[in-house]
Amino acid sequence: MGRTLGLVTISPVFIAWHERQVRAHGLGERVIGVRAIQMDLAGFMRAFTDDASYAKVRADFVEQVRPLVAAGAEVILPCGGLPMLLFARECPFAIDGALVVNGIVVAAKAAEMALALRRLTGSVVSRRGTYARASADCVEEYLSTRW
Repeated sequence: MGRTLGLVTISPVFIAWHERQVRAHGLGERVIGVRAIQMDLAGFMRAFTDDASYAKVRADFVEQVRPLVAAGAEVILPCGGLPMLLFARECPFAIDGALVVNGIVVAAKAAEMALALRRLTGSVVSRRGTYARASADCVEEYLSTRW
């Protein structure tokens, strides 16, 4: 797809979180930057059914993408389920030559691949460090407060 990435999230409040995730996963050299559109839930929901609302969300998204592409981003990741789902209608979707990833398709294919790898190898992820399995006590505490 490309070597360098740009991320566009649904609100400026999420920029710092995405930047922490980029650093935590060792992607700092590849991620050009994180930008955000400013859209509330109602605005996103209207964009699914109203062409004018869709055009506004898309224009706001493009406005945030262009500086990332100008800085060298080759691939754009819409961060969040709503923009991924909203922009999935554009196939392919590119802005100034940079591919906007269809995250819905990527998530579905990643799940298929994980299942296939599990069948072939018996495992998919390391259980050390970042992805270590939570203790039974931790899981029980989490479930008791959530469900």
